[in-house]
Amino acid sequence: MALTIIYLTAVSSDGPDSTLLLSRVKIGRQTSAKTIPGERNGYFDSMLLSRQHAEIWEDSGKIYIKDVKSSNGTFINGERLSPEGVESEPFELKNDDIVEFGIDIIGEDNKTTIHHKVAARVMCVFTDEDAHLGAR
Repeated sequence: MALTIIYLTAVSSDGPDSTLLLSRVKIGRQTSAKTIPGERNGYFDSMLLSRQHAEIWEDSGKIYIKDVKSSNGTFINGERLSPEGVESEPFELKNDDIVEFGIDIIGEDNKTTIHHKVAARVMCVFTDEDAHLGAR
């Protein structure tokens, strides 16, 4: 079986692109030297993410995500997966889904974004052909 990869291409101004090689990837906030954000892990330098925010994994040729009791939520195409502090059911990710971790925090002037959510477009890679498309 080919290695399963998911590309998360940043759609928020301060989010990095990530390439996650899947078995089971934990998404969360950096809390120590072991959780420094990198292109190939699920850690982000964002106060909006919980230390343990979400998980992404592959099962039988499908990619799933679930929120693991985060405070600020995990959203797929604008829909929150579960209420605050409640673990969600697994949700199947599809190409071009928009994943958002957290919500934008707006200042008292109701204009300035103080903290940006982490948002990315999903590209699922199961075959070599998919990988070539994802590399564009």
